Amino acid sequence: MGCGTSFVKYVLFFFNLVVALLGLLLVGIGVAFLMNWTMVKDLLKTHLAVGPWIFIVVGAVMFVIAFLGCCGAIRESHCMVVTYAIFLLVIIIVQVVISVLLFTYGESIKESIMDGVGVLFKKRSDANADEAAEAVFSELQRQFECCGNTGAINYGQFTLPESCCVKKSILSTFAGNNCTVDAANPGCGPKIGELYQKWNKPIAGVALGVACVEVVGALFALCLANSIRNMDRRSRY
Repeated sequence: MGCGTSFVKYVLFFFNLVVALLGLLLVGIGVAFLMNWTMVKDLLKTHLAVGPWIFIVVGAVMFVIAFLGCCGAIRESHCMVVTYAIFLLVIIIVQVVISVLLFTYGESIKESIMDGVGVLFKKRSDANADEAAEAVFSELQRQFECCGNTGAINYGQFTLPESCCVKKSILSTFAGNNCTVDAANPGCGPKIGELYQKWNKPIAGVALGVACVEVVGALFALCLANSIRNMDRRSRY
C-alpha cells in the first residue's frame, strides 16, 4: 500500500472515530433526557426535550455507519469500506433533497405544519375526542409554550388547561391558580410556524455544509476500496 493510500486510510479511520464518538454522545444526551436528568435539562433549556428519541436514533445511525468506516479502513476490508461509502452516499442524497425542499418550498411546508396543528387540535376538541390526540396536544403546549390552535380563544372558556400557561407561578395571579385567557401563551399554529421559519434555512444550510464534508469522506472511501481491491488482485498472482 502506497503512502497516499495509507494517508487516506488513516484519515478515514480518525474521521470516522470522531463521528462515532459524536454518535455515542447524541445517544447519551437522548438517554439522559429519557431518564429525566434535571442537570442535563437545565443545561439544554430548548425544545430539544421534545424528541429525545431523535437523538438516540440519529446517534445510533451515526455510530453504526462510522463503525463500518473505522473497521473497514483499519482492517482494509473492501466489503466494509464499500458498504460505508454506499450508506454515506444515500445520506448525502437525502440531506441534499431535504435542503432543496426547505429552500424551495419553505412557505408551503410552514402552512402544512400549521394545518397539521389545526387538525390535531380539532381531533382532541371535537365531539368524539381522541384521548391520544389530547395528550399529544397538551404536551405540545407545554414544550412549545403555546395554547390552542390560533390562541386561547379556541377553547371557548375562561379557565384553560394548565399546559396553556408558561409557569405555575404566573397562575397564582389569575383566578385562584387557574390558567386563564389573560395568562395563556400564544397559539400553537403561529408559534410553531414562526419557529420553523426561523430555523428552516439555517438547518438547510448546515445540512448542505455537512453533505459537502461527507462527499469528501465518500470519495476517500471509494479510493481506499479501489486500492484494497487492486492489492487483493495483485496478491493472487
